[in-house]
Amino acid sequence: MIEIKNFSASDKEFKECARIDNLVQHDSVNHPDDDKNSWKIRDKSIIRNRLLLYQNNILIGVIYYSQGRNENKRTCFYTLHLDPQYNNLGYRKLLYNKMLDQVKNFNCNLVHTSIYNHENYNEHKKLLEKEGFKLVQTNREYSCDITKIDLKKYDTLIAKLENHGIKFYDSKEEMVKNDKKFPNHFTKLEELEWITEQDIPIPEDIKHTRVPYDHWLKLCHDFYDNSYGVDIVAVYKKQYIASTDIEVNKFEPNKGWTGALGVLRNFRRRGIATALKIKAIEKLLKKGVTELRTDNEKNNPMYKINVAL
Repeated sequence: MIEIKNFSASDKEFKECARIDNLVQHDSVNHPDDDKNSWKIRDKSIIRNRLLLYQNNILIGVIYYSQGRNENKRTCFYTLHLDPQYNNLGYRKLLYNKMLDQVKNFNCNLVHTSIYNHENYNEHKKLLEKEGFKLVQTNREYSCDITKIDLKKYDTLIAKLENHGIKFYDSKEEMVKNDKKFPNHFTKLEELEWITEQDIPIPEDIKHTRVPYDHWLKLCHDFYDNSYGVDIVAVYKKQYIASTDIEVNKFEPNKGWTGALGVLRNFRRRGIATALKIKAIEKLLKKGVTELRTDNEKNNPMYKINVAL
């Protein structure tokens, strides 16, 4: 018997959702503890939920959905994963339709999702085409074996920037611990991230929205406590001018995932972004990380830095 159930956040559900996710995801591993923690610290001011698809009480599919924030409050963002054994039986459509019924609660008028150009997502892609979705953005994703990077090659660049007064610091290890030298650190870091985030290309029908500071701080502390790879901040005359943060999941300790990298407009085209990456890579190598992942919109000039590395 096929049945769709509401999510109750039980330990078994987190475990089973991770199992389904890992049947579909082709290059990363989900763990129920991470999922449980993410659910625990979610922003409850916006609607976030999931629907579970069972066959004879065995989970075979899940659809995660979330309401957008502020200007995007009528937009639904979703991810759908189905056990491949149950392809071509209409189950994705079943979950999708049930989600559409539920997002009426926030008067949803726009739906967004992301998929990889990989065979594991072909059936989902067919559903999107049948439902009239249009492609609004394509991102490049990169993987780098950082053990093969010639770090000394960048010594001159970094020395030049430092001679011009641009210094690089580890946010968690150096800045948080020195409030006298870096007063109001988190306030400045959040401001920097919000300014640079607005330059990241996103689909035209979505607006950049600012996460409330209290929730941003909660997420930041969670990152520092549970998945910290590195968070490098560039400072010029006490002004925070650039940063990059990289997560390392304890269940894949050899792999780093770039969260973001941003440089204030007035400081671009000086090599600061490259220097941030090199400084971050130096720290990651000392922690045993060997692979770094990142992505960007296909026309974003940042891709040239990734290719160079």
